[in-house]
Amino acid sequence: MKRIKRFILTFIALFIIFPCLTNAATELSASTQNPIVGDILYVQLEANYGTELRIRDLHLYIDYDPTYFQLSTVKWVKTKREMGTTREESGKVYVDKTAGNWTSGPVLQLELKVLKAGSTRINMYETQKAYYTNGSPIAQTMAGIVINSVEPNSNTYLAKLYVKGYNMQPAFKKSLQTYNLTVPTDVSEIEIVANKYDVTQTVTGIGKKQLKYGQNRFRIVVTAQNQDSRTYEIMITRTDNRTGDLSLKTLQVTGTNIKAEANKTVYNATVSRSVDKILIAARTNDPMATLTGTGQKELQIGLNTFEILVESANGLEQIYTINITRSTEEIQGPVISSKLKLLTVNGLVLNVSEGNQLFLYGISNDINTLNINPVTESTTATVQITGNDNLKVGTNRIDIKVTQILEEAITPTEEDEGKEAVVEETTYTLIVYKNPNNASEIDSLDKIDGTNNYVFTTVEQNSHLITKDKIEKLVKNKKHLYYNVVNMYNGLLYQVKLPTDMEIKDYNLKLNKQSSGDITYETNLPTNTELTIYLEEKYESGSSVQVYSYNEGGKYNLITAGLEVKDGYITFLTNGDTNYIITTRDLIKIDSNADRIISLVKAVLIGLAIGIIAIIVIPRLTKKKTTTDYQEPLY
Repeated sequence: MKRIKRFILTFIALFIIFPCLTNAATELSASTQNPIVGDILYVQLEANYGTELRIRDLHLYIDYDPTYFQLSTVKWVKTKREMGTTREESGKVYVDKTAGNWTSGPVLQLELKVLKAGSTRINMYETQKAYYTNGSPIAQTMAGIVINSVEPNSNTYLAKLYVKGYNMQPAFKKSLQTYNLTVPTDVSEIEIVANKYDVTQTVTGIGKKQLKYGQNRFRIVVTAQNQDSRTYEIMITRTDNRTGDLSLKTLQVTGTNIKAEANKTVYNATVSRSVDKILIAARTNDPMATLTGTGQKELQIGLNTFEILVESANGLEQIYTINITRSTEEIQGPVISSKLKLLTVNGLVLNVSEGNQLFLYGISNDINTLNINPVTESTTATVQITGNDNLKVGTNRIDIKVTQILEEAITPTEEDEGKEAVVEETTYTLIVYKNPNNASEIDSLDKIDGTNNYVFTTVEQNSHLITKDKIEKLVKNKKHLYYNVVNMYNGLLYQVKLPTDMEIKDYNLKLNKQSSGDITYETNLPTNTELTIYLEEKYESGSSVQVYSYNEGGKYNLITAGLEVKDGYITFLTNGDTNYIITTRDLIKIDSNADRIISLVKAVLIGLAIGIIAIIVIPRLTKKKTTTDYQEPLY
């Protein structure tokens, strides 16, 4: 009986003690851990105390940084008779729930406005002990949450805008917002296509559009994540041949940049005082229309107005007005050029002022496209950029072609043969080097720790010494070092990729150029170093060069023959010699079978010649000596 009584008492004690040993989790969750500045963030407090026991009270506070968030409201999730109380201070929300018989689950929700970008943490702290309804204390674990807020994207540019199947005028530039297009009379529907510059943008106004006769204006609105917006406009003119085409195909006024534009009937220009005559030339799109008012015109000082009359075959008329102001001063005419006056790449200004057209540029591995902003000298020049998509590891070529139309093309008619457009073109080239995938960038050789391959970038003027301890770390961990020597635009001049099994000693990784004929470098690179060199525009891409080394014994060694130059670069492995020569010449003469036969024939001919000379000359010398010694008798 005593045993039964003892068992019952033990069971009751364990039943009472058990809740005290029960752990509970009080944690925060958020609608997102990456909110945008200006948006509302919802943070929810949840008490997960199991399903068996009920909670009598809860006492804690939530701590947040008021420089990151502004508290809007506090909403209790549990209602009815289980509501608690909250008290707010700057950066703190105190929670005190005293009602009993409360189950686990969501407690309350904070509505916070995000004030700035950055990383911060919202934490919780217990202010006093919490208890279950049976009086047992709750052993809580508090779990906060990290919030990484970001600025909203403000980009309102489009990456591309076009009308499917047609060419807009002018060619698309992200900064240019107005475009024109004329389509034939039988085109009743077109499709406007736009590519976003950023995935967070919203674009409206694109898709298939119905066209009425005459002018059709379409607006494409780009809204950035921060709600900034930009409107692009395309004016599409559907030719109305039902009443005759009165439009101009070409229009030229000497000394000005006037040219025919769709739906434009008034043109204005200013010329210098020294210009007293102009020549107006024009042609109509409709070969049946008549045109009057062209030819040479006299100019007075001030405003001069001229009219061109176009009359269709069915009697409709259109007047085009040309206003030419002859200035009282000498003024500079419009710039006609295919040159750039400014070139910016990823915010860095490249020097084009001295006629430079080729640039070496360098980027990290996470960049796939460059932000290239060319500004032309001429307002009428167009720019085409090729090669700037999906930049690969290694070297990439980007061409920026500037085209200036000097004379417009004229389509042949039955009356004449017409003519092609006269254009001037200039191409600027970027040779872009992108760092390898399997290497991390470091800014000091002291940071080599053996955990990864590395890219170390320096300039020609700096020290290029890598010491034994760094070599030892690379060899020990079987890691490569890509040692990049760059120019002012981070463009690759040469790269030394050190092998993982090199001799451990000090190395000076600088290439000292020795000559400008055959390109010659002096260095002390270890054997099997992968060396990539830019050949300073001496050899064009596609050229075939040979690489020799020259050792201390005065001997040339051929490293590789027929090496192709790609975008100005070559790559080869060193052999441990101290001098390397890059040339198109053969520095080591190798005699062929034909050469050996020719040499043998030459030797035989020379021997025969010497023998013949000996046969002729020696007897004569002997005879002369004999005659000289003979004396006649005296009698």
